[in-house]
Amino acid sequence: MRMCKKGQGATEYLLMLAAVLVIVAIAVYYVTTAGAGFPALTVTSAKSGDNEIRLNVTTGSIPTGEWAHSVSSTEGSYSWTNGTEILDAPYVSLGTKAAGTYYVSLKHVDSGHLYFYDQTQTCT
Repeated sequence: MRMCKKGQGATEYLLMLAAVLVIVAIAVYYVTTAGAGFPALTVTSAKSGDNEIRLNVTTGSIPTGEWAHSVSSTEGSYSWTNGTEILDAPYVSLGTKAAGTYYVSLKHVDSGHLYFYDQTQTCT
């Protein structure tokens, strides 16, 4: 009888060890992939003197097609346009606009990460 209980106890310990290893493996996977979802970037929108709206990049870059911007005259309304060039320093032009107030937003396409949204630019 005792031999049967010893075998059963060892099996229980092995199953607990296997469960712990699976949990640790899952935790390591999530920790190592966290933060790698989008490029590090320091960027703001700005208006130049001739009503050109720009994305001023201080640090970092995003390859062509991996970023999208929205320039809307309605706050909270987004019409995303994929970037047609590398987003890097010193700036990328989003075009010249007519007089009015515009809301500029920027996101990373693959992760959906918003770098900023509805930054107000007033063209005169």
